[in-house]
Amino acid sequence: MKGVILAGGSGSRLWPVSRQHLPKQFLSLDGEATLLDATMNRLAPMLEKKDIWIVTSEGHATGEAFADLETLNTILEPCGRNTAPAIAVAAALLQKFSDEDPVMVVLPADHMIQHVEAFQQCLKKAADLANNQRLVTFGIIPDYPETGFGYIQAEKPSNQSQGLDVLRFVEKPDVDTAKSMLEEGGYYWNSGMFVWKASVILEEIQTHLPELWQVIERMQQRWQSEPWQEVVRHEFASMPNVSIDYGVMEQSTRVSLVPADIGWSDVGSWDAVYDISDKDKQGNTISGDVVALNCQNSLLRSQSRLIAAAGLEDVIAVETPDAILLVKRGESQQVKQLVEALKQRGDNLHLEHVTVRRPWGSYTVLENAAGYKMKRIEVKPGASLSLQSHQHRSEHWIVVSGTATVTRDDEVMTVSKNESTYISIGVKHRLQNKGKVLLQMIEVQVGDYLEEDDIERFDDEYGRVG
Repeated sequence: MKGVILAGGSGSRLWPVSRQHLPKQFLSLDGEATLLDATMNRLAPMLEKKDIWIVTSEGHATGEAFADLETLNTILEPCGRNTAPAIAVAAALLQKFSDEDPVMVVLPADHMIQHVEAFQQCLKKAADLANNQRLVTFGIIPDYPETGFGYIQAEKPSNQSQGLDVLRFVEKPDVDTAKSMLEEGGYYWNSGMFVWKASVILEEIQTHLPELWQVIERMQQRWQSEPWQEVVRHEFASMPNVSIDYGVMEQSTRVSLVPADIGWSDVGSWDAVYDISDKDKQGNTISGDVVALNCQNSLLRSQSRLIAAAGLEDVIAVETPDAILLVKRGESQQVKQLVEALKQRGDNLHLEHVTVRRPWGSYTVLENAAGYKMKRIEVKPGASLSLQSHQHRSEHWIVVSGTATVTRDDEVMTVSKNESTYISIGVKHRLQNKGKVLLQMIEVQVGDYLEEDDIERFDDEYGRVG
């Protein structure tokens, strides 16, 4: 058995905690493991991490999520193409690297499951069905008429140990339709979790998505003589943008469903986070520096500053160092519209946090004004920034702890604590920490344009050149 975890989403509905460059699958929502780590952990001991592949974007692997991904098996997407291409490439690669035809467990990276033992029992049942050439999906047993999920209608249970034949897939319904489906019975929430043999899903893709299959065949031929990573990079954009549900599952006659009562949530909104969180006697879920008086049934979450609240009811308040979200509980699906409004404004609040993780460490924007920007830069021991230059800004560096090795064109110098140096516009430069302690610096940028895309890289340890 092999695991494939889909980790390419943007998680915009959980803004401001989730940002496009560091979406929810790489975050911890309960103060413990990240959602990605929790997804891998619940596969143990059935699967070891070496048997799990993560499908994610190139941007995540070389950006803020680098530390989460650097030790894992990754399939990097150069562009978004929905779930069918991601799963097809993963299945073809598992065939390439496996002596046998493996059973694939395909899971989204951003779900929470409270009953892990029940999940594993469902997984064993699904694996047995997959070995009988079935495409298996987990159907979540619904407990209320949710309108934000798709539904699956399956035959009424007779011998549940054998799984249920799927009759049809239903798009997200209105509330009246959802109520009627629950009253009728035999309908399940579509979880987006699948189990099948690699050969079986590829056969179904060949049948129902011939355009996608042609690209997979071309990749397989090229893999005989070229590095598979480069082939994926060059071929991926030519794949059709289609989901596995629409492209295969809704068309196939080989689909089985395993009913799953596993404490599942897709954590698709702040309302979902509230629903799965521990609550006090007043129905509040509170984290961080919060003082709440006479508040009821609210989610109050602080990352950096005090939230002082009084008399609130059914409110979601989420604070980060650069933004505060306020929304009525039950209306948090509108957060996605707020993120779209931020994009229209032209700022970067939907993209990244004040503190931005990088493969070499992190930087924190301390002040950003017309003509200048101030950052705190932290470089891990042994790490190095790329050799780069800027066309629109100069930089002043002041070391506050540790020792910096600085390259400026052909000059290499050591800058110690309480010392500084200056990088002119257009000068090729690199910052390194060759020491054994964290390097901390204050950087002051001066120029007419101070965004991160004013970086031309000439050499980089993390594959970001070009």
